[in-house]
Amino acid sequence: MNLLDYDSDGDEEILKTATGLKKPVDAAPKAAEKAKEAEAEEAEESEEEEEHGPFCNCSDCEQLMLRFMAKNLQTKGIRFKCKLSGELFNSKAAAAEHFKVAYAADLQDFKKQKNPKLFQSKPTKEQIAAAARKQSFSRDDVLKKRPIDEDASFGGWAKKEKPAPAPCETEEYQQMMEADVFVAPPWAGQQRPTDDDATEMDKDFDRRIQEAQATRFARRNILEVNKEVTRCKLCYKTLPSPKACEQHIKVEHQDDFKKEIKIWERFLFATCKRQPPFGWVCKICNIFFPSDGATWRHVGKEVFIRLEERHITSWSEKEDRWGHEEDDECCGDGMNVGRLSYDSVMQMNRATALEEQAKLAQGSSQQKEQESSSSSDSEPEGGGKVVPIKEF
Repeated sequence: MNLLDYDSDGDEEILKTATGLKKPVDAAPKAAEKAKEAEAEEAEESEEEEEHGPFCNCSDCEQLMLRFMAKNLQTKGIRFKCKLSGELFNSKAAAAEHFKVAYAADLQDFKKQKNPKLFQSKPTKEQIAAAARKQSFSRDDVLKKRPIDEDASFGGWAKKEKPAPAPCETEEYQQMMEADVFVAPPWAGQQRPTDDDATEMDKDFDRRIQEAQATRFARRNILEVNKEVTRCKLCYKTLPSPKACEQHIKVEHQDDFKKEIKIWERFLFATCKRQPPFGWVCKICNIFFPSDGATWRHVGKEVFIRLEERHITSWSEKEDRWGHEEDDECCGDGMNVGRLSYDSVMQMNRATALEEQAKLAQGSSQQKEQESSSSSDSEPEGGGKVVPIKEF
């Protein structure tokens, strides 16, 4: 039997018996399997590399592609121009294909810069298997109870500290609000007008107005008892004639006259208003003047010299109301007061201090008198003489 003419399709046992040797193993199938596995791995790697590549059409890549086109594409009439190469395109789709082919590297760098999460490496199968093997089956890990020292757990709700109180609820603010605050009136801090631009006639008007104010104040406080006796209403002093009483009031009662002048100045501050660009205006007659001094002089002349009705009526109303504000401070019983002015509070504090000092001085003097009387009334050491009562 010729072995070279042996048909491979024959029986294998005949070959074994004839030659006494084993059939050689064919290595081609194993090599083909290994090649297929290598190709599959390369395909997976290429898919991983091509994922979110220049030609990726997922929603994230499409949004990034639109942003890249908005950055590097310019409208040129009805066409579009690439800023990188200067080529013109009839549609945005053609421009997008141009960017994917010609500027793939720039497009990928733009994607990685704007959304780096897309290109983070995913865990491999070995890492997932190792994590599964390391999975803990302890009671706390399975039930996932909230750790004591972890604020981020339990849905992110952690016990927070009590917020600080509002500024209006602090003790300092409450003490500040409880303290007595005395606000000065708006006319207290203002300055009187100067006489720098006043003429001699204006100064003469000012002197006549002051004399008229002093005469009016003096005549209002004179009480004629009879032809020979005149009484001052401020100090109740009797004088022989009204002229003497008027002179007495002008000299002795300057403080009371200054109080009335303060009320008059308050009336002037309230009546004279600055109104640019025209200057100053009298709010009673709406006449404009170049300066505040001229406006004051106008109101004084109308009230005390010309005796104009509208100005006198306004001045009388304000004088009656402002002159009796101190009388309105008492509520009627002579004891309880409210809404006092600063001057009234200071006067009451001084009066209270003087009363306390007088009580202390009186108490000390009474104590001394008691001590002296007790020492004088003490009996002698031998005892006094007993005297019987004979009246009964």
